[in-house]
Amino acid sequence: MTDARRPITIARMSSRVLTLVGVAAIAAAVWAAGVGRVAAPVDAGRRGVTAWVATAHQQGIVGYRDPAVAVSPSGRLVVFSEGRRVRVAGVEGGVDVSSTLAEGQVRHLAWIDDRRIIFEDGGAAWRWHLHEIGVGARPLWPVATLESSGITAGVTLEANALRQLSVSPDGGWIAGLANGRDGPELWRVRLDGQELWRTPITTGRPSWPAWASATEMACVLSTPAGDGISTPCGTAPLVTRPALRISGPIAFSADGQTIYAGAANRRGFLDLWRITRATGAAVQVTTTARDAYGPTVARDGTVVYRTQEYRTHLGELVDGAVRPLTTFQSETPWWHPTRPLLSMTYGTWRRQIDDARYPDIAQEVGVLDLSGTLPADAPTEVIANSDSEDQGMAWSPNGRWIAFHSHREMSDDIWLRPVEGGVPDRRITMLGRGAEVGWPRWAPDGKTLLLDGTKDGRSVMFTIGLDQETGQVTSELREIGAPGFEITHGEWLPDGRRLVAIAKEGPGRHAVLLVPVSGGAAQVLHRFTSEHDFPGLSVTPDGAAFTFVAPAPDGVYQLFRRGLTSGPVEQLTFDPVHKSQPAWSPDGQRLAFTAWRYDAQIWRVVP
Repeated sequence: MTDARRPITIARMSSRVLTLVGVAAIAAAVWAAGVGRVAAPVDAGRRGVTAWVATAHQQGIVGYRDPAVAVSPSGRLVVFSEGRRVRVAGVEGGVDVSSTLAEGQVRHLAWIDDRRIIFEDGGAAWRWHLHEIGVGARPLWPVATLESSGITAGVTLEANALRQLSVSPDGGWIAGLANGRDGPELWRVRLDGQELWRTPITTGRPSWPAWASATEMACVLSTPAGDGISTPCGTAPLVTRPALRISGPIAFSADGQTIYAGAANRRGFLDLWRITRATGAAVQVTTTARDAYGPTVARDGTVVYRTQEYRTHLGELVDGAVRPLTTFQSETPWWHPTRPLLSMTYGTWRRQIDDARYPDIAQEVGVLDLSGTLPADAPTEVIANSDSEDQGMAWSPNGRWIAFHSHREMSDDIWLRPVEGGVPDRRITMLGRGAEVGWPRWAPDGKTLLLDGTKDGRSVMFTIGLDQETGQVTSELREIGAPGFEITHGEWLPDGRRLVAIAKEGPGRHAVLLVPVSGGAAQVLHRFTSEHDFPGLSVTPDGAAFTFVAPAPDGVYQLFRRGLTSGPVEQLTFDPVHKSQPAWSPDGQRLAFTAWRYDAQIWRVVP
């Protein structure tokens, strides 16, 4: 997702075209909606001052999670993540106090004291790091296995197994969750890693541990009755009035008597609530259009939380001009081989109702008829809207079959159905839960399906034989090797023998590859830097050029084109909206894409 600004000229602009451009301009404003900051109100039961603190800008959409945020114990500083970057800022604003860059996305943060921060680096050999203001970052525990030398001498723990760390009020202990042989376990680890305490959780599924006091651990516990606050962790969840379905993280006041937590509303989004521990009485603190959640609390009672701004819409580039195609949440466009139809992923991306609790979003598959009125306010046709994530649909070249990605039945695989319906959807890959399968692509002859997914911790490409006449699988899943690269998406060239793929070489480093389907070394066509990890890629129908997404000089992710084997890189779009997932139409006249904005607004409430 990248402006050397230039004017866009449009020849022979009739009055009808002028009208369309006016409509496009109005709809384009939808893409930028939410830029202004509107503070969420505080309940009248405890009126406080709500103030905006900062905005965390995510660097992409697919494959990203919300920025992590935490307030320092004194309430003077806030730390938050933007992709790989960790930023420390004053709650009153000003320049950053400190920052550091991780190898992978930073999805969890916790303060030890006002100068030391623990963060999770998803791309590093050591998962947990310590950042000290004025000093820098280093591994929190520079050993693979922690071993207790205290009262629990002989107890060991793999350091990278810990998740969702929480620091005790005095900064001396860390709590986290790990999967044990017999189920989930809550661990307490002394900051130096020299003493370990393990507590098996035998009832329910715990998440988001939090210190209720210097000695008592709470957590969010999922049970058949719902998700609630369990304190001590593993006991029956607290009964709240009204009844709340809790979504972590949770946070306790300094005296342990007040709990702050996000809970689902009727629309499936999260509101922030304040709960009195002794009685379970709950008061709603915020009312926002999307999610308000992730509270942390300072010693003086200052509460810091975040609200989500996740907005995606479809647009297209035609004759050098950009125009919107949808006004509703939608992404991952792909074209019908012969008709003016565009498939898409659409939905609310809400956290709850919760996609079987993974990844707690709502995504469906639909089709847009481009011969109708544009921009459209809803899909023309709904293809898949299961209780799980559905996305990334592609038609077969003969238009008879649909392949798409789904998490239904606890899968993360490609499913197949005939366009005419009449038979149940059928799962054709068995990579399984957590495989991170991408968007399928049919070979030009309709005999092979291309997809990407995770194998042995790496993202690679696969092909599977598939007959577009019968829908039958004709050959097993086969990996297409590209050693040294993490493949995030691939597209067929017209000859059906070669692929153009987008890959990661390392943190922030990407490459466009030419890959033979039959095997052999991949050829690097182009290298560039970007923090957008899953931007997609498209090849022109004649195979002469490819289109990719990269940051322009002003930091906006834009569409660029280059010849397949050589030539200059040409910037195609210049408007101030992030782009992703380009897709050329079969006639090469239209380039569809996803326009997106993904931010978290950070707020504080001072009692």
